[in-house]
Amino acid sequence: MSQNPHAVVTALERIAAAEAVLGVRLDYQREMATLGSPVLGHIQAITAMNRAAADAALPAAIRQFATLGAVQQDDCGACVQIHVNLDRAEGADPVLLRAALAGRPEDLPAPLGLAWRFGQAVAANTPELEALRQELEQHCGRAAMIELSFHIAVARFYPSVKRALGYAQTCALVQVAA
Repeated sequence: MSQNPHAVVTALERIAAAEAVLGVRLDYQREMATLGSPVLGHIQAITAMNRAAADAALPAAIRQFATLGAVQQDDCGACVQIHVNLDRAEGADPVLLRAALAGRPEDLPAPLGLAWRFGQAVAANTPELEALRQELEQHCGRAAMIELSFHIAVARFYPSVKRALGYAQTCALVQVAA
């Protein structure tokens, strides 16, 4: 496959800009850019769709803790770090993030602990999933659950791609900025 060197440079520049925002390296995307893989464009489109989601019905904190729970269950340290960094940039409380990272939903306010447990249950497909879904839907409403389902699916997309390519690192130590 013949690559346009300008397109590769542009893609690498976009990746470097994303790394600066996310606070982690995106080596798997670098490889895709270098090889001229069209998959990189698909991944960037999914990222853009996720960022453009309206979230009209879904409280940001519910989204943050549910997706964090799902990504933690998927055990990709760099992806967890990305979520923590983005959540902190949106104003998430570092004390609450640390409680979630430590697996202590009981230390979170009721809707956030529920959201985190729901994200974990979705990712693990646990028996209590349906009860958690019903409880969270009672709290947030159906429209919020529709939005949340999309965000959880997107959050789990990246660890899957990285794991399939050999880039998922479970030993990464997650840091929560104060």
